[in-house]
Amino acid sequence: MIRLRHLRLRSFTAEHAYGADIPFSPGLNIIQAPNTSGKSTCLQAIIYALGLERSLGPQLTIPLPYAMRERIHAVESDPYEVVLQSFVELEIENSRGEIVVLHRDVVGAKDSRLIQVTFGASLSQDAPRSRQRDFYVLDGGSAVQEDGFHRYFAGFLGWELPIVARYDGTECPLYLETIFPMLFVEQKRGWSTIQGPFPTFFRIQDVARRVMEFLLNLDVAQFRRQRSELRNTIAELNHRWTNERNKLAEAAARIGRVRGLPQQPSAEFAQDSQIDLQLYQEGEWVPLSTLITEIETLVSELEAAQLQTVDAVAPQLEARVATLRSQIDTESAILEAVRSEYAAETQDSQAMGARVRSLEVDLRRNQDAQKLQRLGSELGKASSEHVCPTCHQGVSNELLPTVEAVGMGIEENIAFVKSQLELYRSAQGASGERIQEIAGRFRGVERNLQDKQKELRSLRQELVRPGTSPSRAAIENLVRQQNFLAQLSGVDDLAISLLDELKAIAIEWAKTKDALARLPPRQSHE
Repeated sequence: MIRLRHLRLRSFTAEHAYGADIPFSPGLNIIQAPNTSGKSTCLQAIIYALGLERSLGPQLTIPLPYAMRERIHAVESDPYEVVLQSFVELEIENSRGEIVVLHRDVVGAKDSRLIQVTFGASLSQDAPRSRQRDFYVLDGGSAVQEDGFHRYFAGFLGWELPIVARYDGTECPLYLETIFPMLFVEQKRGWSTIQGPFPTFFRIQDVARRVMEFLLNLDVAQFRRQRSELRNTIAELNHRWTNERNKLAEAAARIGRVRGLPQQPSAEFAQDSQIDLQLYQEGEWVPLSTLITEIETLVSELEAAQLQTVDAVAPQLEARVATLRSQIDTESAILEAVRSEYAAETQDSQAMGARVRSLEVDLRRNQDAQKLQRLGSELGKASSEHVCPTCHQGVSNELLPTVEAVGMGIEENIAFVKSQLELYRSAQGASGERIQEIAGRFRGVERNLQDKQKELRSLRQELVRPGTSPSRAAIENLVRQQNFLAQLSGVDDLAISLLDELKAIAIEWAKTKDALARLPPRQSHE
């Protein structure tokens, strides 16, 4: 609530001081005077003192007559005098009983964007002017910065201005200039309507509705703000989920694949965050935890075994060499088969992608044709009726074969293309999953092949060493297994860390979705 207590206008020339003082009493105040006596000037002076001239339009010109800006005379017959200095002062009171005086220069040494606030009733009661503070207006930050007058004025009124959306996607406060057209009746439009024109140059979406919601203290503005904040939170959580999921997928791709990890956060994952990291080992997918246990057991056995001479282990080494040769031949053949399968699946996926893009073009064209048809376009329709669309004469189809089948209409075409798009997109998604599965198998087979090739080279070198020297094959095997175990353990530790982060994101996402679902539906309050 704001109460106007006193208005003062002053214009100074080289020889005279002109002015008017208008006290306001509580309740309804009526200013009665002949035409061109300054009634509109009083209202415009109030608007100017409050820094609200942009509620009248985007221009930053001073909304006061020339008597306050340029020239003035006492009576019509006297010559004009040049205005050297002028100002407006307005004493106001809020609902808490706080009284301040606003001083703003029109012409003078000080910039018109400066508003000086004096605390106390220095106009209506001639109290001494003691405590004073300066603010700025009509400049960037005047509605949000500490020294901005409109931020101070909103707090003086006890208003908490809502944050609203703009057409460019950004947000801003509901500026005071957009609210006060509902509180001032402009003279020229006031004969036909009470509500003044809302300033649209602030680019605020549905500015009239936002102002009415604020003045009527409707909950819809609060609900809209909450809904916007919750949706922004969900979008941020989805983005974080994608980043963490990609990290986990990349870590799993180095050794195998991951199963049970959804594309988007879900309430189910928040309650039961179980995933399965798998490696392609010896022709089958093995869980990472199982493989780590097996390798740990093998490493323990190798560490406990005693070293033997080359002659003592030669028969076992030769048998192992023969086995490795056979396994390497098999693994090489499997690797080539998997490589061919990957190339074929990739080619099929690219073909489906091209088909999807083609169907999207067809869908857009059919939808455009449907729109033109609804607008009354006859192009395309006349040719099907053997009528020239230009001269409207009959067109013979004797050079064309007779086709008895009836073509589909535009609506049927659109429905058919949409069904085909859904089918091919689904197939493309399944193809992408198959490509990832084949890539995992390829990495597993390639790793097995490389390990066997390294072991074969080591055993060959072992067999040509002196028979009495200690065998290093077991030591090299132990080192290989320890390195492999360290690699798997590193991926497992990273997966556990990322899984904890993903679970935390899913829990927060579920809570945010629940809060969004608890808000009243839009139709109930908009």
